[in-house]
Amino acid sequence: MTNFMRTSFATLTMKIMMMLPLLLFFSLSALPPHMAESSNHSDEEALMAFKAAISLDPYNSLLHWNPNHTFCNWTGITCSSRRQRVVSLNLSGMGLLGPISPFLGNLSFLRVLALHNNSFHGHIPYQLGRLFRLRRLRLSFNNLSGSIPPEFSHLSNLEALGLGRNELTGIIPPFLGNMSFLNILSLSENALQGGIPAELGMLSQLKRLDLCMNNLTGLIPVALSNCTRLQTLELCDINLNGPIPWEFGRLSELQEVVLWKSQLSGEIPRSVGNWTHLEELDLGRNQLSGTVPLEFGKWKQLRWFNLWGNNFVSGSSGLPILTALTNCSSLEHLVLGDNHLTGVLPTSVGRLSNSLSFLSLASNEIGGNIPNEIGNLTNLATLDLSENRFNGAIPSALGKLPNLERLYLKSNNLQGRIPKSFGQSKRLGYLTLSKNMLSGQIPDSLGELPQLRDLFLYRNQLSGNIPASLGKCKTLETVDFSHNKLTGNIPPEVAGLQNLQFYFNVSNNFLQGSILEISKMVMVLAIDLSQNNFSGVIPSALAS
Repeated sequence: MTNFMRTSFATLTMKIMMMLPLLLFFSLSALPPHMAESSNHSDEEALMAFKAAISLDPYNSLLHWNPNHTFCNWTGITCSSRRQRVVSLNLSGMGLLGPISPFLGNLSFLRVLALHNNSFHGHIPYQLGRLFRLRRLRLSFNNLSGSIPPEFSHLSNLEALGLGRNELTGIIPPFLGNMSFLNILSLSENALQGGIPAELGMLSQLKRLDLCMNNLTGLIPVALSNCTRLQTLELCDINLNGPIPWEFGRLSELQEVVLWKSQLSGEIPRSVGNWTHLEELDLGRNQLSGTVPLEFGKWKQLRWFNLWGNNFVSGSSGLPILTALTNCSSLEHLVLGDNHLTGVLPTSVGRLSNSLSFLSLASNEIGGNIPNEIGNLTNLATLDLSENRFNGAIPSALGKLPNLERLYLKSNNLQGRIPKSFGQSKRLGYLTLSKNMLSGQIPDSLGELPQLRDLFLYRNQLSGNIPASLGKCKTLETVDFSHNKLTGNIPPEVAGLQNLQFYFNVSNNFLQGSILEISKMVMVLAIDLSQNNFSGVIPSALAS
């Protein structure tokens, strides 16, 4: 190229560069007005297509979704301040019915899509996989079906994925393990099948994993122990098998572990002692065995502890786990029932947390006396020691617990009298002392319980009259005094309880006299007076 040609080419290039702004002005002027003024017209069209698919809007949430209002001001919409593009669509809890429009995939600036707690149905649109800016996707509590779209593998920036409480099928896609920013993954209450993919162990930012109530099978992947930021782990009501991996001791940030009804077996690894931040542990209804690790006593923040329905044994005669748990000063809920625990209840039970409101040791083989020290648990609302081998008298201290609402002591070998002190438990609503060897009279003080609803005293050796004071318990719904040695008449105050709803059973006693008054029990479903010495006429009012 000659020097002349180079000079001419340079001059031409300079002139073109100077003309570019003018050319751009005329090109924009030639476009339709809505395209020239804004780049967000596609957002409005996508939202209108979404609304068109809705068949029911019970709260008129989308009433103002029309061109007469700027779409950035529509209900549930948040736009970016600079571009005026939709960055958040939140219509949770609006009761909306219909399919999710695939046109939402055109909201290319969307960061949050929250449609949970509605009635959306059909498949999840694969077009949502185009939303590469999406950070939070919440579609839980709907009626969505089908599988998780493979196009979701493109959502590399996703931080939270909530698809729980739908009707999703198929497997948990292994590609979820590639979502390196994911910190919340909730797929609970669906119909997902197969195993838990080991690839989930690559989610180094994961803080919550909830896969409860699916049809999952197989072992808990050891790889999940790599999710060292995990705070909540919920793998409940699924068909897993095998043990809790020893490697889970690495998960030192755990606060909630919910693995109930998951067919787990083997012993609890001692490495769980590293879960020093744990607040809730629920391992109920599994097949776990061995002794309960004393390491649990290291968990100062533990509030909820449930091992119901396993095969745990005591390890020694004094139930050492109860003594270990006295270090857990925040404990509120303690359930060790339906295991194979033996021995006697230690006096250290009275040193459990002052916050303890629920204690169940039911359906074990614990014997000996119920220690008086249990009366130190002044915040206790529910105490269940039923179906054990306790003997001796019922401690009067139980009747002085100011917050006691439910007391279950049935199916033991308890003897002696029913403590009069029960009349001091003004919140007591459910009292079950059945299937013991209690004797003496039913105390009049039970009539001082203003909230008493269920009173079960059947299959004991109680004698004397039914106290007329029970007629003051206007909240009573169920009474069962059957299979005792009660005598005398049914007091008219008791026979006139009009709020009894379920049944009134005084069968297999030595009661006598008239039954005319029981016709006032107009709400009760069943009355059993058999095997007594009643006389007189059957009230015709019973026919109604």
